[in-house]
Amino acid sequence: MKPILFLTDFSENAFNAMQYAVAMLSDTKCKFHILTVEEPSNYLTGRLLSATPGSSIYDTVFKENKEKQLELIDNLQKSFPKNQHSFETHVKFSDFENSIKEIIEQEKIELLFMGATGTSNLEESLFGSSTLRVINNVPISTLVVPKNYTYQPIKAVLFSEHKEDDLPSKPLDSLRFILKKFEPALHVLQINEADEDKNAETENILENTSLQFLSYKMHYLNGIPTPQAIQAFTQLFDVQLHALFLKKESFIERFIYGSKNAGHRYKTNLPLLILK
Repeated sequence: MKPILFLTDFSENAFNAMQYAVAMLSDTKCKFHILTVEEPSNYLTGRLLSATPGSSIYDTVFKENKEKQLELIDNLQKSFPKNQHSFETHVKFSDFENSIKEIIEQEKIELLFMGATGTSNLEESLFGSSTLRVINNVPISTLVVPKNYTYQPIKAVLFSEHKEDDLPSKPLDSLRFILKKFEPALHVLQINEADEDKNAETENILENTSLQFLSYKMHYLNGIPTPQAIQAFTQLFDVQLHALFLKKESFIERFIYGSKNAGHRYKTNLPLLILK
């Protein structure tokens, strides 16, 4: 069974991401691991008064989380009665990033799903703070599902890349799995934020990668900030998934938040597969 990780803070966005994943992988046998992380600063302050007399705060918070996780599983199974999946729940009382890394290593997780925003409900960005922490620190590919996005059959995928990406050295397994499973049209968009000569464009961008034998169509955009380039492309082409590598933390922040100009922020309302 394919080991998949869900992160949940019990928000609607987190549950929506779970529904997306179960629908997407409906005919693939998966073991879904549902993880809730309670960092000490949260449960020692926010839930101190909810503790039952005679029990520890830890036991109280653990029980609350387990009950909520089992309710999530029950709702998923009702929504997808014919699914072939199994579920396992985890509650961690530790640092957020380290808790996720521990489960990934322990359970040999191949792909992580999470909602784009959590309970913080940030208005100016597609991504909440927890999502950014995962993107920056978790070592496996993550599929981020936007708020209120419902699963649509994957008929076309956008893979955006930059000239400086050394694709032959990059792990493309998660993208390859999706391309092999759904056989969608693949659009590869090469973005050069500098206004470079068209002669610098690369034609066989997937050569010597695990995707080299798949058919795809190349597109080029020069002299446009990455968030704007992707937004423009997805307005012109009907795609159901966007995949890319995010390299350095500074680039991640620039990609998501853009410049001080709000028009340069990443706003595309598509599931985003961040490859690692």
